[in-house]
Amino acid sequence: MIYNGENRKLDLFIKELFSLFKRNGDELKVFKAEKSSTANNFSSYDFILVGCPVIGFFRGKLPSEFINYINKCSGLERKKSIVFIIPGLIGNDKTLKNLMSVLEKKGSFVIDFLQIKDPDKDSKLLISHLK
Repeated sequence: MIYNGENRKLDLFIKELFSLFKRNGDELKVFKAEKSSTANNFSSYDFILVGCPVIGFFRGKLPSEFINYINKCSGLERKKSIVFIIPGLIGNDKTLKNLMSVLEKKGSFVIDFLQIKDPDKDSKLLISHLK
């Protein structure tokens, strides 16, 4: 999972996902995209989960360090990915579209997208989409 941002709901969602993966006997590796983050190679992973909270009201702006990190990473080509956001008041659809676009430019196949409103319920929904 690649994520960016500080948000209480995002933290709860990541903890729920981590717990569900562990309970299913799977492994979830979490990478936080920050300015100081080094690029990773994702070629050995089956699915790539990518998400962030909505930060702007208009145009669905993504944090520059998030975009830079994804652009520096390798192994995203031909990988199935699911994008998610922690919704704000407005700008949710545009943020999802922008996030999908960043991954598709890297050659990833976005198979689903979610707006995380309830971390517990939505983490179970996301897990069901991975099967």
